[in-house]
Amino acid sequence: MAARTNNKWLALQRASAPYLLILPALAFVVGVLAYSVLYGVGMSFFRVDLTRPGTPFVGLGNYATLYASPEFWNSLTRSLIFVFFSVVLGLVLSMSFAYALYRTRRFSGFFKGLTLIPYLVSGIATAIMFRFIFSGNVGLVNQILQAMGFERVLFLSSPNWALTIIILANAWFIIPFSTLVLLAGLQSLDPEILEAARADGATGIRVFFQIIVPLIKPMLGIALVWMSFASFNMFDVVLPLTGGGPGNATEVLAVHMYRVGFEFLRYSEGSAIMTVILILNIVTSVTLLRIFHSEE
Repeated sequence: MAARTNNKWLALQRASAPYLLILPALAFVVGVLAYSVLYGVGMSFFRVDLTRPGTPFVGLGNYATLYASPEFWNSLTRSLIFVFFSVVLGLVLSMSFAYALYRTRRFSGFFKGLTLIPYLVSGIATAIMFRFIFSGNVGLVNQILQAMGFERVLFLSSPNWALTIIILANAWFIIPFSTLVLLAGLQSLDPEILEAARADGATGIRVFFQIIVPLIKPMLGIALVWMSFASFNMFDVVLPLTGGGPGNATEVLAVHMYRVGFEFLRYSEGSAIMTVILILNIVTSVTLLRIFHSEE
């Protein structure tokens, strides 16, 4: 009886050891994030404005101000467009890269390392790179267009082009992580299932969409959640690249929050915008995880 109890105790210790080891780091991260988020949400119910004295409780007053603000609705619309096309483009590219890496046999480690390069570059460096590529005067793309006899295009001065450029820059910045997630899903597949499907005469497209995609649905959900979360919170690529301009054409919610909070010093309204971004992240994440939940 004592031996059986000791065995159970040892098994419990071994099972709980990994969780106990990560508990301090997890508690620190959760504590810092929880404090920041709760403090920001709480601030949104008060009037915290450095241009006006006092911090009175205003309830939903800051949210009412946002509801009546055309600038907020413009930034929300721009954010939804930005996130949607960033996620769609990011999914296509990350899935393509992951499948190419999955099929690569020679130098696979080298190509996986190349995939991580955008993830290792800072957002500001990404913005500077894309400004150099699409600059109206000395940009690489305009140099190529002029060499081919075309007129140069003022990409960052046109509202539609500028929005397209920040979508491209954001997609380039966020796809490495989702590529690795999808690659992990592909590498977990049983090769015998794919070989059996091909032996039955299934084409490559049918194998991909009818076998591979359903089997990696959970990984697809995680990749989509990551890309949508990163896009809703994207700030350090958009602000140095376009500054929210021309006009307010690329002023997504994160940039609008920065301007309201740190340029106009209306911290409580900035906290309300932060809460809106948080709600959008939660709703989007829960929806995507439900859609791509494994049925096994």
